Amino acid sequence: MATYGFVYDQTRCIGCNACQMACKDGHDLEMGLFFRKAATLEYTDEQGSLRVMHYSGSCNHCQDAPCIAHCPTGAMHHQDDGTVAVDPLKCIGCGTCTWICPYGAPKLSHKTGRSMKCDACLDRRKEGKEPLCVEACLTHCLQLRDLDAISDEEKRRYTNALPILPSPEKTHPNLLILTKKQ
Repeated sequence: MATYGFVYDQTRCIGCNACQMACKDGHDLEMGLFFRKAATLEYTDEQGSLRVMHYSGSCNHCQDAPCIAHCPTGAMHHQDDGTVAVDPLKCIGCGTCTWICPYGAPKLSHKTGRSMKCDACLDRRKEGKEPLCVEACLTHCLQLRDLDAISDEEKRRYTNALPILPSPEKTHPNLLILTKKQ
């Protein structure tokens, strides 16, 4: 069984937001709702210099997903490929997943009253296509990969911890990030 997750090469990201817009448009999301958010953040490094960091994040399809653990109906669940999805027929719209997720991934639809979130474009993947965000990435810095097929040596080049993200120790996100060296 595969375990899919996003691999994000921050060293190549130019902060164009194409991933965010492709996802929003492709899923026809309501105003103010996003499954993927791209941001450019300013921070001060250890030497006191102002730096810029681009980040593109969505659901991290966590191994220990709080949205699954706390969903009272089982609507939030792991799919066979390790990604996390919501079954809209089981969702009662309680919103528990929206406040328990440390990444803010699940959203409550104003139209349906049910939760919705990134499922790594499962329908597109069944057709042999890439997720919308991956397909739209101009610099090819975003991929969806079977993390089990990546060697331990290659994984050591990546992290899933950034100062702007919650501790990965709590959720074990299926996310690998290649960071910029200072």
